[in-house]
Amino acid sequence: MTQSNAMTLAADQIVDAPPSPGPKLEQVLRRHIWLIIIGTIIGILIAVGLFLAFRKYDPLYRASVVFKVVPHPTNPLTSGQQQLIGSTSSGVDRMMNTEINFIRSPQFLDQAITLPAFQNSTWLAANKSDPGHALRKQLVLSPLPHSNNFVMSFSWHNPAEARTLVNAIANLYMQQLHDNEVQRISGDASAVNEDERKLEQQVADLEARVETYRIANDIPGLIERRTVLATTLTDLNALKIHAEIAAQQAREDYLSLKKQASNNTLMLSPRMQITVDNDPTLLNLKTSLLQARQSIAVSTKSYGTNFGGTRQLLIRKASIQRQIQREKNRLTARAKLEMIEEAQNKMLSAEAMSLDAVKRLKAEHQNISDLETALTKYEALKSSLSHAEKLLAQVTKQASLLNLDRASDMVHVRLSSLAVIPKMRAFPLISHFLIVGVIASLVLSLGLAYLVEVTNTKVSTPRDITGIMRLPLLGFIPDHADDPMLTGNPMTSVRTAPSSMTAESFRQIRGRLAACVTNKPLQTILVASFSPGGGATTVASNLAIGIALSELRVLLVDANFYRPNLKSIFSNIPDVGLTDIMAGNATLEDAIVSSQDLPTLFLLGGGSREKVPTELTEHRAFPELLEKLKSSYDMVIFDGAPLTFVSDSINLAARVDGVISILRAGMITRGTVSRIREQLRSVHANLLGLVLNATQAFSSGYFRQNYRAFFQYSSGAKDARARLPGK
Repeated sequence: MTQSNAMTLAADQIVDAPPSPGPKLEQVLRRHIWLIIIGTIIGILIAVGLFLAFRKYDPLYRASVVFKVVPHPTNPLTSGQQQLIGSTSSGVDRMMNTEINFIRSPQFLDQAITLPAFQNSTWLAANKSDPGHALRKQLVLSPLPHSNNFVMSFSWHNPAEARTLVNAIANLYMQQLHDNEVQRISGDASAVNEDERKLEQQVADLEARVETYRIANDIPGLIERRTVLATTLTDLNALKIHAEIAAQQAREDYLSLKKQASNNTLMLSPRMQITVDNDPTLLNLKTSLLQARQSIAVSTKSYGTNFGGTRQLLIRKASIQRQIQREKNRLTARAKLEMIEEAQNKMLSAEAMSLDAVKRLKAEHQNISDLETALTKYEALKSSLSHAEKLLAQVTKQASLLNLDRASDMVHVRLSSLAVIPKMRAFPLISHFLIVGVIASLVLSLGLAYLVEVTNTKVSTPRDITGIMRLPLLGFIPDHADDPMLTGNPMTSVRTAPSSMTAESFRQIRGRLAACVTNKPLQTILVASFSPGGGATTVASNLAIGIALSELRVLLVDANFYRPNLKSIFSNIPDVGLTDIMAGNATLEDAIVSSQDLPTLFLLGGGSREKVPTELTEHRAFPELLEKLKSSYDMVIFDGAPLTFVSDSINLAARVDGVISILRAGMITRGTVSRIREQLRSVHANLLGLVLNATQAFSSGYFRQNYRAFFQYSSGAKDARARLPGK
């Protein structure tokens, strides 16, 4: 047969992940639900028994007194205790805590024990060794939520005595509160009177100082002078600004003239030009020039230009013109110097005026500063006087309020209601005992169930394999007793009872094998259990039948040489078998037969036991035989001996393509499984997966749900519940 016709199967490798740390809560609940229920019922019964015992021999009755905190926001806040009496909720809460701590203080409780109500009570006789500690333990004080009230409760076996004792404590507390309030008001009144006297003296002293200072410093005159100085200061500021502007302008003019003079571009001003033009010397020279021109004109007209007298007159004219130009240049130079000197003088004068304005302004500032200092001191004295007068008014008001407090009851805690004789028990209460009993018993039962689950190392559920041991799981097979649809021989259920849950489980195993496809074909499989009776023969035969039903040629080999079981299933298996073939006493044609009702299923028995099985698997002819079988059949399935007892299955596992290990639920420990896994790993065997056999349906849980779903699907919802295991 060709390789392409072989059934190509593969499996996951052994998972090397570490084991799970422990069982899950859901698993514990499913497996031990009845243990938890019974433990919880026992806990409830114990709680009820304790309740009845306490009710008969040690009942307690609670008497309660209610107090109310009354804030007084109008009270004079002159002491630390009054600061606690605020109108806000936080102030009331702080006040409640203060009063509760006062009542619980050893000093107050020791004083309460000395009351006649306690001295004549059975409570003191029962707690005479340490009555203070007993009272602190039995007296309960707590604020009432969302209110200004707090409650004081006392519990005792005698309800009437409980009422008497708690009322005695309440009356003592109110009396002490009243006495403390009276003492506080008296102390506050004395302090306020002393403060009032001191403030009156302070006000008188300040009034005298203010009047003396006003007269000595002429405060009205200072105010008038400040007004005048303010006006003068305004004028001086304006003058200073104008002087600074004029000085700046004069400085710029002077610098501009100097620059023009150095560049020889300075032009005379009109005034200086007129001064130069009106100079007497220059005017005389101009007059002489005019006369010379007239004489030249007469001489030229009379004698001509070549006349000697005319030429002398022309020479004299030129000389006068040169004199006029020299004089004009001299006068112009002197005028420019005068212009520069005039600009410089003007600049110096403007700067002097600016400095003078600054000095005058500084002097006026000093004067007004002195006035302001004197007036500020006067205002400070007046402010101190005003503040002292306000304080005096407040203290006077406080004194009036304290006088009102003396005439009225200003205690900030009121007694809302005294205790009455309690009719209901405070202890024991059946609800409390039931709640505690249920919780305690449930916790203990869960702990016991978890402990049982942790200490139980038997492999019973798929989670033990996949979740805790981290091994591949091919499937699980239900216990035959839990499968009402199973008929005939369970070892051939795939053929004889195809509608049963057992047959469906074998089909699922085969399907998981077929789903794991790799490049390496899977033709030889060893099916071996971990212990005798694990169900390896059942799995091997049903798996072979299921594959044969797919029209594949399957050879089922009985490799359990110690307890061969295939002959009990298939009666036509001959006496000669595998051992005889290896010994050369028989051929494959003599030992292999086909199934009577399934032509594609072929059978090979174990044969006679003349040779040791280990020698057979280690024989050099065994690999050749294995190759012949693989070439003749699509699948070769070996039904092997238990892995934990004989070594021939371990040796055979090293030669086949894959190994399927069978675990019977609740019989093999996890340690045994781990040890066999290591043995298979040491011989490089390919562990395809584990099959959990004979799994039982619990009252709830995974198996139960699988069975329910299968029967509902296969038989219909109406009669599935009636046919469910356990129903």
